[in-house]
Amino acid sequence: MENIKKILEQKTKEILSHLKVSPKLEVVDEGETFKVVIEGDDLSFLIGYRGESLNGLQHLLASMLNKELNEWKHVVVDINGYKDSRKTKIEDMVRNFIDRVRFHDADVEMPPMNSFERRWVHMYVSEYPDIVSESAGEGRDRRVVLKLKGR
Repeated sequence: MENIKKILEQKTKEILSHLKVSPKLEVVDEGETFKVVIEGDDLSFLIGYRGESLNGLQHLLASMLNKELNEWKHVVVDINGYKDSRKTKIEDMVRNFIDRVRFHDADVEMPPMNSFERRWVHMYVSEYPDIVSESAGEGRDRRVVLKLKGR
């Protein structure tokens, strides 16, 4: 596992050097997942609109690692705590939407989200026995619909 951490650190530094940035970098083995934690100033361009650049960087690093290892490893990249704070915001939003579903006894569509965020929503909603979630829409308009179970 130390080898995988070293490969990820090297590949991340290589990419970031081309972008002329040298932030603090840490690779953490979380069991099934390797988390690349990047911290520094003026890194918002690496996060991009709604985390799109961050997700691209994550995909690129995972592809580079998996090609070198010839096996699949799950890689997560977080920059300046963006994903943790975004996840908290999404959980707050889900709670509000669940309240709407219960109050109005009607399906509620959440705003469009990327695949990572929709996955968080589905996992979070699974903790509510009376609510179900499903994805609807296409491409950038793909969103989660919350419903009362049994409707």
